[in-house]
Amino acid sequence: MTSKALSSLNERLKDIDQLIKAHSAITKFNNAESAAKKAGGELAKISSVMHALVTDPGRGKPKEVDAINRAAFVLLTAHFQGFVDDLHAEAGALILKGKANDPAAVIKLIKPPRSNPHVNIINQMFSGLAIYEVMDSISWQKCDNKSVKTRLTGYLETRNKIAHGKKEAITKQKVTSLKQFIETLARKLDEKVGEKAALVIGTSPW
Repeated sequence: MTSKALSSLNERLKDIDQLIKAHSAITKFNNAESAAKKAGGELAKISSVMHALVTDPGRGKPKEVDAINRAAFVLLTAHFQGFVDDLHAEAGALILKGKANDPAAVIKLIKPPRSNPHVNIINQMFSGLAIYEVMDSISWQKCDNKSVKTRLTGYLETRNKIAHGKKEAITKQKVTSLKQFIETLARKLDEKVGEKAALVIGTSPW
């Protein structure tokens, strides 16, 4: 079982799939447009246009898809931030049930001001629920805990640069890599919060 927060994140990540498809569609169209200009009025060469429309376009030119890549990158980090907020609220509601008259108000009080979900922010948020150092033991194959923290920090720093108008070279591959990282990190965080919450409430929260 997983949390409702993780299910919601997986649903929101479909937005990124749509942007990636748009990336390919734009590149295909531009390839086809180029092929059409080369074909001119020769019908014998029109097949090259059709081929460009149905063939995997490969890597697109930055000027054609850079805005889509940057938008997808920022949206991915925003979705992860939303997941962390949702997971904190969901776990908090279970932990504070019967212990506070208004769990939602308590959760709001112990939550840090809205900020990028850096490692220290995530740890601080959940420590208010007696779930301590939740980010300090998360790892997976070929990505130890230090790498998890370093990569998350790097992604968030890039996100901030983009959000503040700086030109960052974001490729489709970078978007895909970030999406895979967030999917895995969210799943691992969901598991870790569930494990630690179970120690507090005495049963699995989800």
